[in-house]
Amino acid sequence: MQVSQALDIMEALLQAAEHPDITAIGRYGRDSEPGGQSPPGVKVTHANGSSAMLWAAVPPRDAQPVPLGEMPPPRWRFWRLLVLAHQLLDVARPDQFSGWELCAVSDVGWIEDGQRTPSALRITCRDRSVIYLRATAASGSAREPETDPYPDYQIPQGVQSWHLRVSAPSAEPVSA
Repeated sequence: MQVSQALDIMEALLQAAEHPDITAIGRYGRDSEPGGQSPPGVKVTHANGSSAMLWAAVPPRDAQPVPLGEMPPPRWRFWRLLVLAHQLLDVARPDQFSGWELCAVSDVGWIEDGQRTPSALRITCRDRSVIYLRATAASGSAREPETDPYPDYQIPQGVQSWHLRVSAPSAEPVSA
């Protein structure tokens, strides 16, 4: 699976989530594969102006799965986006993916309650390719709330019935 196809799915799921704290969702990056100067990704902007990004990265060798856990506080936007993305995948179960898990690496994040914080979402696709989406965040103009402003948020029914058909690659013209 191409990175752009996996990002199409993640972007569509985030749109379908209709999270009240997310005010904008968009794509960024000029590269088509991880490892370049402008990696492709999906950016979400929150009501206070902060943002969190999921971007394609080369999977590190020491990436280890970590449990999903609870939704962290808003000051950890990168972690919140990883948890939300995982929850959306658990509900939507896109046909193109065979599995997904949060991952941590030894040189990113910190230890929280005896467990390293997640830094990425590793997605295994049906074609056996692996997409590794790192998460980062940037602060906005307003201070992050101490507690979740939407603690009763529930993933809407539309995510459960969501299905995105990944388009097939274009065929090369046949010379006569």
